[in-house]
Amino acid sequence: MTNSSKERKVIGSVQRSIDILNLFDDNTAELGITEIAEALGLHKSTTAGLIYTLEHNGYLQQSPTTRKYRLGLKLVERAFTVLDQINVRDFARPHLEELIKWCNESINLAISDSGQVVYIERLEGTQALGMRGMVGKRAPMHCTALGKAILSCWPLPEVKRIIAEYGLPAITEHTITDEEQLFEELRKTRERGYAIDYQEYEVGGRCVAAPIFDHTGQPVAAVSISAPLMRFPEDQVPSFGEKVVETAKAISREMGYLPRAY
Repeated sequence: MTNSSKERKVIGSVQRSIDILNLFDDNTAELGITEIAEALGLHKSTTAGLIYTLEHNGYLQQSPTTRKYRLGLKLVERAFTVLDQINVRDFARPHLEELIKWCNESINLAISDSGQVVYIERLEGTQALGMRGMVGKRAPMHCTALGKAILSCWPLPEVKRIIAEYGLPAITEHTITDEEQLFEELRKTRERGYAIDYQEYEVGGRCVAAPIFDHTGQPVAAVSISAPLMRFPEDQVPSFGEKVVETAKAISREMGYLPRAY
């Protein structure tokens, strides 16, 4: 077999369908055929055919009032199928439930993907004004406790690669945007065992997170506690941090990681 026959090819129609789905985000709930065609530089007839196919399969649905299209429920079904296949959720769930009993605040479980953290589990406390976040949501690594907990375990060249590719954008006025300052924050994270997000991702909130390791010693996820500042004063950071580290260790042991490696 020749090298050319081994080359992988991107199928144009499939890529265009994916491009359509990628147009929808938190700020764009609905789009019309003309808007989609213009955004992707496609003919309306081609766009209409792609949209019909996606709609027929449940990946898009048309609003009966605006006649525009939005993401379909089939994507939710597929998303949960993927989440169910991420074993760390199964190992973590009972420990997350114990953690929320202890603090009654929002508990988050996330993995890293393409320079971001992706929330794969979230438990909400009973108190009002919980911090935002949802399963499937993505967030930058450099300004979230979850992301910094994972980054702190990575080799410096890999951290630099992530910075070079994704930058250090300011999400709030408290976000770390200086490379050397981030390196120092990651050093402190390694020393104390947990990362801190002090209004770096969302103004008015504080979060602490610790990394979770698999049986090979790789940081595969992170667990965090997040809460509004009014319920999470600075003097509680050490106790919350110790508790989240304790939870991360318990989950890591479930996944076959030896406790002595901590």
